[in-house]
Amino acid sequence: MTRFIQKMTGFWMVVWLGLLLAACQQSTPTPTSIPPTSAPMTEMPASSTPTVIPTDTPAPTNTPVPTETPAPTAVTAPQTETTACPFDLPQPRQVRCGTITVPEDRAQPDGNQIVIQYAVFASDSPNPAPDPIVYLEGGPGGDALEALPLVFEERFAPLLAKRDLVMFDQRGTGYSQPSLACPEYTQLVFDTLAENPTPAEEAAQVMAALDECHARLVQEGANLAAYNSAASAADLDDLRRALGYEQWNLLGVSYGTRLALTTMRDFPEGIRSVILDSTYPLQVDLTTETGENFARALRVFLAGCTTNTACATAFPDLRGTLFDLVARLDAQPISVPVTDIFTQKRYEATVNGQDLLGVIFQSLYQTEVIPLLPQLVGDVDAGIYTDLSTLLSSFLAANEFFSIGMQYSVQCHEEIAFSQPITPEPPPDFPELTAFVQESIGTGELAQEVCAMWNAGNAGSIENQPVHSDIPTLILSGEYDPITPPAWGQMAQQDLSHSFFFGFPGMGHGVSLSGDCPREMVLAFVDDPAQSPNDTCIADLGAPAFIVGAGGAQEAITLVPFTVDVYGLATIEGIVPEGWQDLGNGAFGRGQNALDQTALVLQAAPGLNSEALLTLLAGQLGLEDVAQPRDTYDDGARVWSLYGGDVQGLPVDIAVTDDAGYAYVVLLISTPADRDGLYEAVFLPALAALTVQ
Repeated sequence: MTRFIQKMTGFWMVVWLGLLLAACQQSTPTPTSIPPTSAPMTEMPASSTPTVIPTDTPAPTNTPVPTETPAPTAVTAPQTETTACPFDLPQPRQVRCGTITVPEDRAQPDGNQIVIQYAVFASDSPNPAPDPIVYLEGGPGGDALEALPLVFEERFAPLLAKRDLVMFDQRGTGYSQPSLACPEYTQLVFDTLAENPTPAEEAAQVMAALDECHARLVQEGANLAAYNSAASAADLDDLRRALGYEQWNLLGVSYGTRLALTTMRDFPEGIRSVILDSTYPLQVDLTTETGENFARALRVFLAGCTTNTACATAFPDLRGTLFDLVARLDAQPISVPVTDIFTQKRYEATVNGQDLLGVIFQSLYQTEVIPLLPQLVGDVDAGIYTDLSTLLSSFLAANEFFSIGMQYSVQCHEEIAFSQPITPEPPPDFPELTAFVQESIGTGELAQEVCAMWNAGNAGSIENQPVHSDIPTLILSGEYDPITPPAWGQMAQQDLSHSFFFGFPGMGHGVSLSGDCPREMVLAFVDDPAQSPNDTCIADLGAPAFIVGAGGAQEAITLVPFTVDVYGLATIEGIVPEGWQDLGNGAFGRGQNALDQTALVLQAAPGLNSEALLTLLAGQLGLEDVAQPRDTYDDGARVWSLYGGDVQGLPVDIAVTDDAGYAYVVLLISTPADRDGLYEAVFLPALAALTVQ
């Protein structure tokens, strides 16, 4: 029920094309990640059916007898090694990377050692402040560094205005070693996409895959009881000392807020200020509260549609439409095409009603996707699956960049250890969520079984107690957040004597990474943590502008010149529609909404043959009948060969030519409604204008 774990990104096909074309022009890279999850408990292991389940916390085990978490002990500065950065950014940035070596078991500093990978991004300021911002990824289990090629400029570059930015992969995740990722589980997801198992069948499949992963990790020497928030907090303080910072500013998102709170408790002397975005306090019980958290967000969502004239007119009974559809899909699941965006392999995913609820749940995280959700429900109800396919493909991709083993180590150790083994119940006003809550691998009996097998140990009572601190703290919450409600941020505030809380209307999870207003407030607060930041921008946010119907006529297109460097191999000039987003390396996205895949990709590569490039593109896209072009186009200086087809219902036009030692390719991804207009107004003019400097 959870194979499409949380965090999707727009322009998934453009992302893949960038990777593919980079591979054509350089040595083949390892696929870059989809934006990491920033949710505390929603990056739940994916299951054998195409959906996302609410919590990445396994359900309660038998009532444990907690053991006290060892108190942090003073240690010498860890061993540090400078390394090449394991990622490439689309825009040049001054960044230095390295590793620190720390004890796996903090109670045995001379025992087995593990490696933490970090990156330090230089500030845009010629005179940066001495105290950097350090970003704490969500999860638990999210990879921070692998996602950077896709998200750095949009999400993190603004943080460099006055300070350096430190990012790292927490122990057990990403490029840090060992990784507690479970490829056994990821493979299960792909192998069972077309199935529609019963909860019991699914539990058996998932348990078998996780048991295999557990056995491998133990055989490789991993101490799964050593991967938890207290240990990660000690790693974080070791990293600060290794990099030579007297103090720094913590920015935690989702589970990263729990890690931030733990660090505030254990290592306060190294912290100047803290930002808690989408707060996950130590004392809450995610296992039993997930149902209510989702229901609260649904109440906000349904009320938002009711008060929006366009949405209320199009969907006068959105709740009825949604849950009637859920019941219908449970009785008769549908088949939806999905794509592995890194291999472009196609799958048919069986989607039932609980899977659809998972999609709604996960989509409420994304501020950019929330306005599209009423129409998504309407489209699926009408048998239109284009946007659903895009979302599912994005969720599926996120599985590749998430350490499920780390998630279980943390959650079994310090969340499930304090949960009673009860059957979670949905709120009385949402009985339709019963199966979603009770049959989830995150809140049902399966999680108890996984934790009993995982042997992550039981945390001491301190890991279930509020953190008290006077460190200046900014607390941010999104109105539509389905997993860490605003009330959790307010709960944490009660024990933080120098804190400021702000809620953001119309926004989901991880607001500081998805909106200018909260980001500006973060920067203002870090500049002066003693003062509450100016919050006047919140009044301008308002409710989501729900997008319903097929939309209006295509706006007039103005073409403007551009010049870009393509992977350091060629500098190209050409024209693109004004207002389209520069995605890097010659890719431009229209971005009408978060699911708009319309994009133009322009590339030129020295020493390549256009025929070979076309063959690779066609094979990866799954385009057939490219032995002969559909047509040719003479731009007055070159003759282009024109090819085309469609990928998951999206028209794809490709033009290739050779000139002066370069292979040129222009690719347009559009929609059936817009294809003809964009072909004439954008695609053909782009061919004539594309040149190499």
